[in-house]
Amino acid sequence: MSSGSRPKERALPRWARAAVVVYVSVTVAAVVAALLTNGLGLDLDARTKEGLLLAMVYLTLPVSAAYFIIGTFSSEGPPSPDEVSLGRLSLMAVLYYLGYVVLAAVNAGVFRWIVLSARRVTQVSAAGMPVASAQYPRVALRGVTPDVSKLWWAVPLAVLLSLPQWMVAGFFWCGISGCSGGGFGVVTGTEWVAVILSGVNGVILAVAVFAVRWLYPTRKRALVALAAGTLFALVGAAVTHG
Repeated sequence: MSSGSRPKERALPRWARAAVVVYVSVTVAAVVAALLTNGLGLDLDARTKEGLLLAMVYLTLPVSAAYFIIGTFSSEGPPSPDEVSLGRLSLMAVLYYLGYVVLAAVNAGVFRWIVLSARRVTQVSAAGMPVASAQYPRVALRGVTPDVSKLWWAVPLAVLLSLPQWMVAGFFWCGISGCSGGGFGVVTGTEWVAVILSGVNGVILAVAVFAVRWLYPTRKRALVALAAGTLFALVGAAVTHG
């Protein structure tokens, strides 16, 4: 009985598997599009090329923040003619773009670890009674299970993963000087980036709240997760906008 249940404990639920497949597929598509656009020298406007690069960065946040900064400041201009290249891209540029696929794999691995840790079956108590698990979802108060204690690390972890996005969003609302108008003044036209980052952070928190099996029925937990993610996105957007 116990040997048969172990594979289930190590397998992601259906919604998590679907999320990983969609996430990795979209990221790979963005990387391939960027490689083809730059490698084949397609005549696209600079805004489109910049959008592809930003898409790769946003899709692989938060681990891509440092990767993007290092890649930006370590670039040494166009490659020399005798450098190994793919079309108009140097070998280093190709490896740099493929690095975003690796970052997506890292994010997927972290996501898998978080979901499995949050859904891990709680050990049997000393009295021999099973506590909260998929097989024995013992409810305590109005559907709340003992797994609610896992929110003490799942929610702070989600907030920690959101910090890089909030820092970047603070610059994109009104520019480096903020929305007060001082310093370099207010910069407009990039607010959509901050909106996207706020939405990403809301999704991160919602997933953390939903992945932990702390409340039954599942639809009730999904509603709580949706409300928590929305509130987190709105409050974070208001704070970073100020």
